[in-house]
Amino acid sequence: METKLVKKNKLAIIPAGIVEGIEGFWYDGKWVLMEGRAMPFHESPGRVQRMFAEACMNDKRRMAYARKKGITKFSEVFDWWYRCVVGGLDHVPDFLDGKFQPDAFNNLCTNYSCEDRGKWCSVEAGLKSHEVKTIVALKRGKSMAETANELHVSCAGMKSRVEKIKTKLGTSNMASMMARATEIGI
Repeated sequence: METKLVKKNKLAIIPAGIVEGIEGFWYDGKWVLMEGRAMPFHESPGRVQRMFAEACMNDKRRMAYARKKGITKFSEVFDWWYRCVVGGLDHVPDFLDGKFQPDAFNNLCTNYSCEDRGKWCSVEAGLKSHEVKTIVALKRGKSMAETANELHVSCAGMKSRVEKIKTKLGTSNMASMMARATEIGI
């Protein structure tokens, strides 16, 4: 039986780099997984390096943000972009049939103090660290009141936070919010 989640994102069932596609990921530097083999980015074929560089240059929103932050050297922008947008290793290839499809959420980033969190990373969701912590706490099965107490916010503040998260994730209820959070790696 095919679920709505699978219908929405059929690529979620393709293991990265095993069947097809190219997966980029950051692990103490830039890496590429293709044809079942992981390699440092600088050892990947030139066409793959160009594909990622072009995807970075075509990311107008983040290029403008980098300029605004005063980062103008392409190598610095590219490293930042690769770490925060390409993100970690997941189940959906970043390139499939030559088309770039960045991760919905950089689930390996643990830099919760990053001043740019939610602005630069998290392509679809734009979740901030406190929102990620809220989802993680709620996924443990605690009530809203228990979660609010754990995160040191009022119950009204927790309800407001959950509503904002649901809006960002494009969901209408808690169950779909949790399913979407799981889908993007939280």
